[in-house]
Amino acid sequence: MGIKIGHYSAYLSLGLAVIAGLALWLGLWPLAALALAFLVGGRREPVTLGADAIVFVGLAGHADPLWVALLLIASLATREHDPRAILILFFASIAATFVYLDWTILTGLLAIIATIRAAFLSRRAWLAPRAS
Repeated sequence: MGIKIGHYSAYLSLGLAVIAGLALWLGLWPLAALALAFLVGGRREPVTLGADAIVFVGLAGHADPLWVALLLIASLATREHDPRAILILFFASIAATFVYLDWTILTGLLAIIATIRAAFLSRRAWLAPRAS
């Protein structure tokens, strides 16, 4: 009788997201980078989208809450896990360990990218039924 790791992957994703979110909120950059390293390749399932949201909320500890809210809303609107945002946060956490990083600017840029991505995905979804 073996352990089914796939069964527990959702809990692992959420656990790592909580660790990453708290570490980002508290400024524990190496811990955040470690947790984010395992979230980068997250599976495409609803739980992973929730894990992304938890990580983004953790940014509010050092970034402007309005940019965080826009990032959160835009990422949830796409209903897809975007590993690029987590990868950027991973590298930013590593960089923040050694240098000062303006998290508001980084979050703002991620929010703009996520909003543009959400607009394109919603436009594609809106035009798809009309094309057939």
